[in-house]
Amino acid sequence: MAQKKLAQVPNLSTPADADWKRAHEALMEAFASARVFYEWIDAPFGKVFLAKTDEGLCRVSFRRKEDELIDDLEQRELLPEKSAGKLDAERRQFEEYFAGKRQRFELPVDLRWGTPFQRKVLKAANEIPFGQCECYTDIAQRIGHPKAQRAVGNALGKNPVAIVIPCHRVVASGGRLGGYTGGLDIKRTLMGIEGIPTQEAS
Repeated sequence: MAQKKLAQVPNLSTPADADWKRAHEALMEAFASARVFYEWIDAPFGKVFLAKTDEGLCRVSFRRKEDELIDDLEQRELLPEKSAGKLDAERRQFEEYFAGKRQRFELPVDLRWGTPFQRKVLKAANEIPFGQCECYTDIAQRIGHPKAQRAVGNALGKNPVAIVIPCHRVVASGGRLGGYTGGLDIKRTLMGIEGIPTQEAS
């Protein structure tokens, strides 16, 4: 009776297999930069979605539906994965902020999709201290574009990491609230957490 021929085990040290391994590692690295983990947290005004890439928090969203958030992330050519464990630090800092126990977030953020002007505006907004506010004109002057109040407002309206970068601390001239992507009720709530008076802007 003839013996069956055993299957040959590939030698992983061959050049072809080494090339495959390098290609596989490159592919995994490319996927890693596109992966984004998300979850939702409870805020005083309802559900808030958080999303995080390997570079940092990339989205704080007031969207009401998970599918809308996923579509938003996929439009940025990201691969969304629901994973609460990846955002424990973010969740903890948000809970501390909403409870009035944190004045500044200490989280890396991923702003790669913004224009240089938008990033400059967000950086200026991030420098406004807790419990204080500035107007759009102040921000425009501080970044060297004193007549760009409308553009400043548009840039703040596209802030991908609201609350963390506190665009709610920017108001219109005369103390009016101005706008807010999440709605003025959310802006009032955030300003209330920080003790910023809004009666003259209501």
